[in-house]
Amino acid sequence: MIAMLLLLAGWSLLAASQPKQFSRIVRHGHLSSPVRVTMRLLGAVLLSTTLVIFTRAEGASFGVLVWACLLSVSAMAVALILAWLPKFTSAT
Repeated sequence: MIAMLLLLAGWSLLAASQPKQFSRIVRHGHLSSPVRVTMRLLGAVLLSTTLVIFTRAEGASFGVLVWACLLSVSAMAVALILAWLPKFTSAT
């Protein structure tokens, strides 16, 4: 469960580091280059950390398989959330 939250946070940081997505999430916000690089590095670290968690918990072969499956599920979840974000934010 914690690993899935880390995957979601990692993908969210990677998605939010894109200027177009950042402007959709933070209205009238400006994404500076150092912040963008930091967000991308932190997102990559979170995604990599979950690989270590799964390989230690489940072993090398099955851990990588579980990680790859949950990596794609969490990426899809973040993509769907970002696709529906304007609908949620325009109602408020």
